[in-house]
Amino acid sequence: MGSVFKDVRQAIRQMRKSAAFTAVVVITLALGIGANTTVFSVVDAVLLRPLPYMQPERLVEAESFYDHNVSPSNLSYPDFLDWRAQNHSFEHLVSYHDNSYTLTGVERTTHVAAQVVSWDLLPMLGVNPEIGRGFTKEEEKRGTRVVLLSHSLWESQFGADKGVLGRTIQLSGETFTVIGVMPPTFRFPITAPKTGVWTTLAVDDTLTGDAMTNRGMHWLNATGRLNPGVTVAQADEEMKAIAARLTKQYPNTNTNHNSARVESELDSVLGDTKTLIEVILCAVALVLLVACGNIANLLLARVRDRRREIAMRTALGATRTRIVRQLLIESVALSAAGGLAGCMLAFVCTPVVLRLIGDSVPRAADAGVNIEVLAFGFAAAAVSGLIFGLVPAITASKTDLVGTLKTGGASDMSGHDRLRSAVIVGQVALGIVLTAGAGLLISSFVKLMHEDIGFQPNHLLTFRFETPDNRYEKTRMQFDRDYFERLRALPGVQSAAGSMFLPMTDDNADVSFQNPEHPLPEGQLPSADISLITPDFFRTMQTPVLKGRDFSNADTLDAPQVMIINKAFAEKYFPNEDPIGKKLKPGAGDSRPGGPPMREIVGVVGNMKHSMTQRHDRPGYYIPTDQLSGWCCLATVVRTSVDPASLDPAVRQLVTSMDNDIPVTDVHTMSELMGLQLSQPRFAMVLLGAFAGLALLLTVVGLYGVMMYSVSRRTREIGVRLALGAQRAMVLRMVLRDASLLLASGIVLGLAATLSFASVLKTMLYGTASRDPLVLAAVCAMVAVTGLLAAYLPALRAAKIEPMQALRVD
Repeated sequence: MGSVFKDVRQAIRQMRKSAAFTAVVVITLALGIGANTTVFSVVDAVLLRPLPYMQPERLVEAESFYDHNVSPSNLSYPDFLDWRAQNHSFEHLVSYHDNSYTLTGVERTTHVAAQVVSWDLLPMLGVNPEIGRGFTKEEEKRGTRVVLLSHSLWESQFGADKGVLGRTIQLSGETFTVIGVMPPTFRFPITAPKTGVWTTLAVDDTLTGDAMTNRGMHWLNATGRLNPGVTVAQADEEMKAIAARLTKQYPNTNTNHNSARVESELDSVLGDTKTLIEVILCAVALVLLVACGNIANLLLARVRDRRREIAMRTALGATRTRIVRQLLIESVALSAAGGLAGCMLAFVCTPVVLRLIGDSVPRAADAGVNIEVLAFGFAAAAVSGLIFGLVPAITASKTDLVGTLKTGGASDMSGHDRLRSAVIVGQVALGIVLTAGAGLLISSFVKLMHEDIGFQPNHLLTFRFETPDNRYEKTRMQFDRDYFERLRALPGVQSAAGSMFLPMTDDNADVSFQNPEHPLPEGQLPSADISLITPDFFRTMQTPVLKGRDFSNADTLDAPQVMIINKAFAEKYFPNEDPIGKKLKPGAGDSRPGGPPMREIVGVVGNMKHSMTQRHDRPGYYIPTDQLSGWCCLATVVRTSVDPASLDPAVRQLVTSMDNDIPVTDVHTMSELMGLQLSQPRFAMVLLGAFAGLALLLTVVGLYGVMMYSVSRRTREIGVRLALGAQRAMVLRMVLRDASLLLASGIVLGLAATLSFASVLKTMLYGTASRDPLVLAAVCAMVAVTGLLAAYLPALRAAKIEPMQALRVD
């Protein structure tokens, strides 16, 4: 043990003696360790940390599925109740869907996000309220109105008063009884941290609605806790069987929902984000490998300079094992210093990365540099020290004792150049892989930014407010007319309109329709996205009307029933036909007798995207709000002649003047909504681009160092060549040729690896192929040019060598 401490002291003295060398190694390693530690802090929070519930490994998500479609769909209440009654795999199976309420009767009227859940949500999660109790089975019955409050809502609106238990509160005009307050750390769903209240599915069981009995109304999510000993695969198999039985029993409604899928809750929460995080983790690990390559090359050069010292140690009795141990301890000491610097860098970089991520990655907000993350950073540093230190240490231990002492340390060490060249080839290959990935993501992002979204987003302001049924069920249409008339009169407003669903919000409702010219059984009816809009919506959005006309104020409840379809709808359901004048019967109806009416298509408009990352145009149709009463509520979109954000106070004041109990929420410019949609692609592009740039920089520096080292070792040879008549241009070409061979080898290997693994990026790319030849060619050209520029300075130095001075070199 004493000899080990002696080696440690020797390593520290060596670091002090070669301060410049130590600084270069520590900085290089700090960049790699800092990047890896920062990314691992996100990986730890998102992938590795268990969900904050009891025995989270038993929690799963159950989804309805159509075996001819890759995307899952929501459940209807009748299907969910059958799933819950017929399964034997689940200890609890819980439905949930989002909702929102207006909280009145408090100091300031507030919009509250809500979740409507089954009674056994808390037993399923293994969570208890901080105060009060959870729901009971009887509280799923019609007419029951009870709520659990979030801790933040309890503090902000009720002053953390424990006397709130048993108190009644007003939510959107209905009376609810508070039965409990959840702990401050409780979140459900995990992706909805701003949920303010939870209530039972009794709110959906009303006398006038058919939500509980309509098997064709799919809007529920389902999560569950598996029985002990039941696997996800077994639960998946049972739910598929139940879905198949229901399809046979209810073919009219369940044909397109004939299967099911069960997956772990964590996998469901992460979705495609898991692939994104894993790709970035692999990318940053490659950056660390490139950094280790640079340090290994530095150590190989240093070993050559210390050959006489190592030979003397050997001559004095040091064994080969002792030499290797000494050099490895020096490498580990360097890695410890680099690890410390890298962890300090992670404290700075992690908040920056979290701001870049925003809300695009579930659970990322919980990331931070904690004990586990620091342990990873130092472990990565220790492993790095072994990676970059082992080969130079073993190589040094093979020093030719007699030859080295005879020549004073100037004799060659076999294999050094081959090792250094191999490391550079590997670095170039890794650089190609990272740069190609970054290039594909950049190309994809640029195409997203320039893609036709179907409207003009500049100078658009959007917001929402709710008009509760208990006060506005019969007067909502008149309220909306008065509201839009006053809104359009505000200074700076060019036009304004309302829509149930806005672009760039991912909100949509898919509703079936009947085509009398092509009748089909109920279970096989086609469907498309529906939206209710007011007149002037397309003019406000600046979406072109391609055929027919727009809605007008004459399209009232008593007028002929009409609809407008988008271009994708026309191309899919009326190919090679003129859809104007055709009649369809959408499934969306109201309380009028006879069900939904037949509607005439009066117009065709351009396609509008629901989100920036939408891959294909979706068929959709529009119905005027005045012809479908009882549907609540509209979002507002305003086109302005001024900065849209500057109208925020004016619109709030307008709504307040019409009803003081209506809060305006979700105020965003359309540019902000688009920015939120692009947050995940932007995060992937920026982070992978930064890592690719860092890897390329390290590779270029490494190539420069290898070529400079090569020139310094070949100084005498070059001098002889020049003395015998070789032209300086020939020497220049010789050095550049050597660099080109290294670059070409690395590019070929890197390109092969990129083509092999490019499909991993497929889900992250939009409008760009994962093996786009133009992007790959540009990346290869950029790496080649950058590498040759790095080799040019050593080549120029070689060409300027004076023969007489070179011949004097030992």
